[in-house]
Amino acid sequence: MDRYDNRVNRCRPGFGASCALCCGSHNYAMGPEEIEELFVSRSGEATRNGHLHPEDSTAEKLFHDAMQCPHVGMDPAEPGIVCCLIYDDPDRVEAVGTFFDGTCRTFYCPAWHELTDRQVLFAARLMRDWYYYSLLINHIGAVHDLCAKYDEPEDVPGDELSALRDELVSVFIDEDGK
Repeated sequence: MDRYDNRVNRCRPGFGASCALCCGSHNYAMGPEEIEELFVSRSGEATRNGHLHPEDSTAEKLFHDAMQCPHVGMDPAEPGIVCCLIYDDPDRVEAVGTFFDGTCRTFYCPAWHELTDRQVLFAARLMRDWYYYSLLINHIGAVHDLCAKYDEPEDVPGDELSALRDELVSVFIDEDGK
């Protein structure tokens, strides 16, 4: 039986999966491929262009009152993995450090509190990316249902996985689905 222990990092569980939904990784009025291109382009310029405040937007938002941190990008050391490009930067401006201390470190993520390590790893192995993995682990009921129905992610039929991806995007974009 699973036990709640949080040894697996929900943000970077492995298997090509990562999440920065709390930082607004999906809050762009563009498709996943365009967002990823934006994140890749940021990787080389994180500190070169100075530190914007994490609440400063750089593109049109899907949800105007939600986060879109300009420092979310692809980890230069791990292509395809979203991360904060300045989180560990010792030269970041004080306002950014204050934001991290007051917001980032205290953000409530349901995946940390409501999913077991097994469920997180199941989701990571199933999605193997930053875009759909983030949506899945934040749809707690879907993760619970999948883990109850299938022993291994490889057991999920392709057509069901495709329908799940469509549903996750639909629930995310539908403000009533939150």
